[in-house]
Amino acid sequence: MEIIEGITLNDLLQRLGIHSSWLLSTLEFTIRILFIAIVAWFTYFIARKWLAKIVVKLAGRTDTRWDDLMFDQRFFNYFAFFITPIVIRMVSFQIGLEYLVVINKIIDIWIVFAVAFLLSVVMDGVNRIYNSYPVARNRPIKVFIQVIKIFVYCVVTVIVFSIILGKDPEALLVGLSAFAAVLMLIFKDAILGFVAGVQLIANKMVNLGDWIVMPSANADGEVLEINLTTVKVQNWDKTISTIPTYKMVSESFTNWRGMEESNGRRIKRSVNIDVQSIHYLTPGEIEQLAKSELLKDYILTKKAELDINYADASTPLDGIRMTNIGTFREYMELWIAQNPNIAQNMTHMVRQLQPGPTGVPLEIYCFSARQKWVEYEKVQSDLFDHLYAVVPLFNLRLFQYPSDKWVAEGDNF
Repeated sequence: MEIIEGITLNDLLQRLGIHSSWLLSTLEFTIRILFIAIVAWFTYFIARKWLAKIVVKLAGRTDTRWDDLMFDQRFFNYFAFFITPIVIRMVSFQIGLEYLVVINKIIDIWIVFAVAFLLSVVMDGVNRIYNSYPVARNRPIKVFIQVIKIFVYCVVTVIVFSIILGKDPEALLVGLSAFAAVLMLIFKDAILGFVAGVQLIANKMVNLGDWIVMPSANADGEVLEINLTTVKVQNWDKTISTIPTYKMVSESFTNWRGMEESNGRRIKRSVNIDVQSIHYLTPGEIEQLAKSELLKDYILTKKAELDINYADASTPLDGIRMTNIGTFREYMELWIAQNPNIAQNMTHMVRQLQPGPTGVPLEIYCFSARQKWVEYEKVQSDLFDHLYAVVPLFNLRLFQYPSDKWVAEGDNF
């Protein structure tokens, strides 16, 4: 015990082959590293938590919305990720650790990536701010934002390799020039998508919220997103169709924006009139139809005109008389003209088409003032419900193929 008590710490370290100077330097180095780690953690915590709360609170008190859209939580996460390596570099320089080449390279790479991520978040914020304005619906900038991001990431890749290899970035770019063909192949879709995106936006071919139909891509719905490589369409059955952006330029599609901007949605449907039910109106039929407020003026005016022009006609072969199909066509035109659900400032008419084996097609051509799908279908259905119900009052028959009831009742049908 006395021998052990007489040995100093320095003698014990020498017997163990450990020099006191090395131990002190190692201990000092460890303390410096721990100090840097504590400072880095404290800086990250302050930037992410406290700075975020202060800036968000100040942004909430302003009248403008751009700061609310710019400074979200992701911004402060990446800002803390950016500011931390800068503080580490400054502290390490002050305490004499700038000679650690590997650590300094890691810190430099960290700063480069942090800058790239921060720029990406800022550009996303700019896109959100731009989308808050009405002009964004017709002129989205997400394609350009994505192109800038790709450029930033390419620059970051070159800088990171230059840091690792310890070479000038210009020398790497010269070496990469031979690799340009491979890069063109890798980013082929991105390049085609960028060119197509510029064409789509510049020519106003498609905007966010447009209803488009593209059968080749099974797309029939509303445009949700236009980005560098794809156009996302939410179909009416709530599925999502993803269309390559360049296909929107190289292939045909239908955009229903014009219908929405015109404040009317077209109704174009025909019914077939049985030819055998068409005849001249009898005096009794004329008297009955003249009771209609819609037809009264037309019948009186038309009858007076025919009586003057064809008073000497002894047979229908020598003159013109009113027919039930012509009067019915005039009635439907008048009925459409006073219908509040029909866009009166747009073309509307009732016309005959080329007759065929199924009778004489009578087409209703007009525009519904209600454009939304459900309301539009209701307007169209109400129109034809009335047409089907009123046809027998003109002693006309709609053509349809014989049914079991027709065969069973024979002439009574």
